[in-house]
Amino acid sequence: MFPDTGQLRLAKDATTGLVAFGVDPTASSWFLQVVSIGPNCQPLRGRAPDLEIRAGQGLITAVPQAPAEAAIPDETGTSAATASWTRDTTDVFTLQLKIAGHGVPAWSLRITNNDPQELGFVWTSARSAGDGRQPRIQMDTTVHVTVRGTAPDRVVPMANIGPGTLTIAGSAGADMGAGFTLKSFPAGLAPNACGQLVLKVAPGGSSAAPTQTASFTLNCNDTVIEEKTLHLTREQLKSGKEGKEGKDKEKEGKEKEHKDHVGKELEVQAGTLAGSASGQGSEHFIPADQRPDLADSALGNENPEAGPGRG
Repeated sequence: MFPDTGQLRLAKDATTGLVAFGVDPTASSWFLQVVSIGPNCQPLRGRAPDLEIRAGQGLITAVPQAPAEAAIPDETGTSAATASWTRDTTDVFTLQLKIAGHGVPAWSLRITNNDPQELGFVWTSARSAGDGRQPRIQMDTTVHVTVRGTAPDRVVPMANIGPGTLTIAGSAGADMGAGFTLKSFPAGLAPNACGQLVLKVAPGGSSAAPTQTASFTLNCNDTVIEEKTLHLTREQLKSGKEGKEGKDKEKEGKEKEHKDHVGKELEVQAGTLAGSASGQGSEHFIPADQRPDLADSALGNENPEAGPGRG
């Protein structure tokens, strides 16, 4: 399967360049299956890509849609094969080479995206069309959850970007390790389709280890271990009494900080008032330039020793 992992993304008019593929020299026919991966988990059904074949050092030749055929010449100009392609509803293009009687040491494929939409491409090379119908899982294989008390289910989106149907065996409720359970999964995914794994996560508890890890490999027909193996981590935070004590200490720290701040303000105010009472280090609370002039006031002739007035 090409590329080795994932998919090759091509913008409009972008090309893969020539990619070599092997052909059994004893084979009378050979099959390439190219899946054009559309957006939004479904085939785009847009413009077909250009599929070109080169035999040895011969001319690079565009392959037409069946029933038309094109002769693929080698470096001597002799036809090494004829080729055509068909397209199915999932945007898998099956290219068939009908090999001539003499051997060709090397073959190459070139793909060009003709659609305005950027597309992904994955392809296989096999003796038969059936052998080439292989799935490829695309998903984030790293799952990390943090648990305090109960935990919601974790959903892992997945897609089949290979030219063959993906089938997943097993039963719901399988123990995956590290406190995870395989709650549900799609039984099958066609090419260019998406689904999801739903993982149940064990709640927090005093008996569980703070951190647990495990690897779980899906029982499916994707033959690449790395593409179907989930790496699971469940991290448990403190809960219950220990968690409450931590929150209480944090609250106490904030309250103490507030009291200290208020206490300092009160000390400053007390010092100011004490200075005013002793006549030392104090200042009039009204600035000199804003005090009223009482020189001409009616109180100017009053005897300051006299007692309160009588009426």
